[in-house]
Amino acid sequence: DPFHHVSAQHRVQNAHCGSPSFLKSCMAVGAATVLNGAMSEKARTLFLLVIACAAGMCLWFMTAAILPDLVSDLGLSAARQSALSSAVQAGFVVGALAIAISGLADRVDPRGLFFAAALGSAATNAALLVVELDSNTAVGLRFLTGALMAGVYPVGMKIAVGWGTTDRGLLVGALVGALTFGKSVPYGLAWLGGADWRSTIIVASAVAAL
Repeated sequence: DPFHHVSAQHRVQNAHCGSPSFLKSCMAVGAATVLNGAMSEKARTLFLLVIACAAGMCLWFMTAAILPDLVSDLGLSAARQSALSSAVQAGFVVGALAIAISGLADRVDPRGLFFAAALGSAATNAALLVVELDSNTAVGLRFLTGALMAGVYPVGMKIAVGWGTTDRGLLVGALVGALTFGKSVPYGLAWLGGADWRSTIIVASAVAAL
């Protein structure tokens, strides 16, 4: 009887669909569909932004991380040590104020501004390799690095917040976490590089440029 055969087949399928293993498979497929569907593009973009922000901000405490080696190698004075460490903070404040007052992040594509600022800060950081670190030029480069980094973290925050409405807390938290992690990177690089402070500057500049 063909009807009996079809009915029996349906009963087997229904029994299989009700099994725990089948339900778990359905849930896994559903989760994968969600991740690969409408939410995936935003999640991937946020992930890339977090990585880029962490990389760009790794230059913040660069001189502080390698300062013991600089003192040992170059004999920097206490005043020069303080100037190299604090110049980047002063530059960041000035850069952030300049962007805010001019409305630059609203006048141009913030993604382009973010990209240019990250490349610029990487270049000014790498320039420390070709100048005397016990000089005003080095202090000026650190100031310029901080000013350019004002186009990375604050602008990255603007980009992230513009993506969400109900999940802005998550987006802001992700960027704050990227900032915190990025600031710790130069210490790890200094530990890996040992007394060779030049390699730390090179690697950190390359990471920021990426």
